[in-house]
Amino acid sequence: MFDYSQLHALSVVIAQGSFERAANILCITQSAVSQRIKQLEERVGQTLVIRSNPVTATDFGKRLLRHFAQVQLLEDELNHEIGYQDINVPVKVSIAVNADTLATWFLPALSSVFKRHGWLLELIIDDESHTHHLLKTGDAVGCVTTTSKALAGCSSDHLGDMRYLCVATPAFYQQYFADGVNRKTLAKAPAVVFNTKDLLHQKFLAQHFSMKPGQWVEHQIPSSESFLEAIKLGMGYGLVSHLQAREWIDSGDLIDMSPSSHMDVSLYWQHWNIKAKHTSIIYRALASVASKQLI
Repeated sequence: MFDYSQLHALSVVIAQGSFERAANILCITQSAVSQRIKQLEERVGQTLVIRSNPVTATDFGKRLLRHFAQVQLLEDELNHEIGYQDINVPVKVSIAVNADTLATWFLPALSSVFKRHGWLLELIIDDESHTHHLLKTGDAVGCVTTTSKALAGCSSDHLGDMRYLCVATPAFYQQYFADGVNRKTLAKAPAVVFNTKDLLHQKFLAQHFSMKPGQWVEHQIPSSESFLEAIKLGMGYGLVSHLQAREWIDSGDLIDMSPSSHMDVSLYWQHWNIKAKHTSIIYRALASVASKQLI
């Protein structure tokens, strides 16, 4: 049986990245925090934290953090069922999501749920092909991901497909694509990509134009809003979700450079496979809006 005050100390230390800040939050001395971590390490026979700046968890430490987060989720639900809820300790739900989903339909889907239940939302932003790893580490209880296969101990539900269109301003199109959209013109026109994790642009050019990395030039702008803004300002062309591109194409500010070529990205909701109403309620809210917004 674990001492959950020790697990709580571990959780706060890793969340704060510092023994000192953890001590302030826990209202105990820094040496007391260190002692709890030391006792927990002795209990499991392994090092749990890497005493760096910031402090990080070892692989086994991450396993314990996931276990502690699951226990907290079940305890919150049990408290709700028996009518006990400490108003000074609101339920916090950590979810990993990609930037494009967050910028479009995600918050409208969940806002009423979190307001109604009084929960706190902690969002972790990452590429949609990487968010599911945050379930494994215990950083998130659920995630929007492109990975259909459920991780061990998790469930996976299909939400729908996000369609990406290749867009640019009319002026940019005329400057670089007067001779059409082809390998030659794409090699010279600057593209706008999100970051090095985002392989969507690479897959698009490979699938539709048989191009390989290094055969085009690109800006890297790791912000969904600024990414779109860069395209609207004529800095380059890029792949924008249909939910973001629609109004700008309709207004004439952007054009679909290649209407017959697009990329559909399937999105899934993965969550811990434990009997907790939190994740079920969240999934129903996401699925309801996704069925109207996604393809």
